[in-house]
Amino acid sequence: MAKVGFYKRYLFIIDRLNTVPTNFKDLHQYVMTKLKNDDLGSNFEFSSRTFDRDKKDIADLFGTVIKFNRKDKVYYIDEETEDPSVSRMIEAFSIHQALKGNKITPSIYLEKRKSSGTHLMNDILNAIQNSLKVSFTHTKFWDMEITVRTVKPLAIKESQHRWYLIAWDSKTEMIKNFGFDRISNFKILDIKFKPVLADIEKKYQHAFGIETYSPAQKIVLEFSWQQGNYIKSFPLHTSQKIVTDNQEKLVIELFMHATNDITMELLKYGAEVKVIEPESLRNDIKNRAIEMMKLYE
Repeated sequence: MAKVGFYKRYLFIIDRLNTVPTNFKDLHQYVMTKLKNDDLGSNFEFSSRTFDRDKKDIADLFGTVIKFNRKDKVYYIDEETEDPSVSRMIEAFSIHQALKGNKITPSIYLEKRKSSGTHLMNDILNAIQNSLKVSFTHTKFWDMEITVRTVKPLAIKESQHRWYLIAWDSKTEMIKNFGFDRISNFKILDIKFKPVLADIEKKYQHAFGIETYSPAQKIVLEFSWQQGNYIKSFPLHTSQKIVTDNQEKLVIELFMHATNDITMELLKYGAEVKVIEPESLRNDIKNRAIEMMKLYE
């Protein structure tokens, strides 16, 4: 069985157990059904012994731990070990499998807009993993300022279908983010750097998007009950808490940096949302709405 077959089997196992706790018999049937069109080889058998090896490999590769519920005699995934990146990979894999054996048109219509700069992904990851400095030309879209940067790459972050390099910027001596789509002339330098002590996850835990320039604070929003249904099914942020939920409105509380990113997000909801607090964000939305009205006078 080709190596890709191992990974497909791992992902099918994770996909199934993420959906519902399953006994081995049903899991076996599910996996073999999914693999029925693959060239498994005459000696392949998805036995309990194979599954035992798979569980160990899945934990080592993805950090996802599969446990056994002795009472119900089913396998399940420990939610505390779930990695968001693995969930995204499962999602992408599931879509790929759905499209692989079917004609895309006219059943499925894909978003034509795509994030740019993703061709840099492998090189940036290589530089991060090997602690190598990188240089590139950066163009600010806001004022079209062009600068040449030499940085220590630390991580990659996604926001609003765009990708960003998180790096220690030698010019400003601070951690900054650089949009992939604003980077050109990218080069990996043969210059090693010592590890930078930075908790990237903590730095962005209260961010909506990529901006963190203002202090994180409590934000209270009131949505119409119709729009509230969407907000409940797809929360704005991991800190989202429901304060009021009835047939008239949904009120939620968030703890985030009140930056331009969240302001732009709220503006798209128009009259379906009202900022209760903080007053600074409330006034920002109000002033922008007034400026918008002037455009149509």
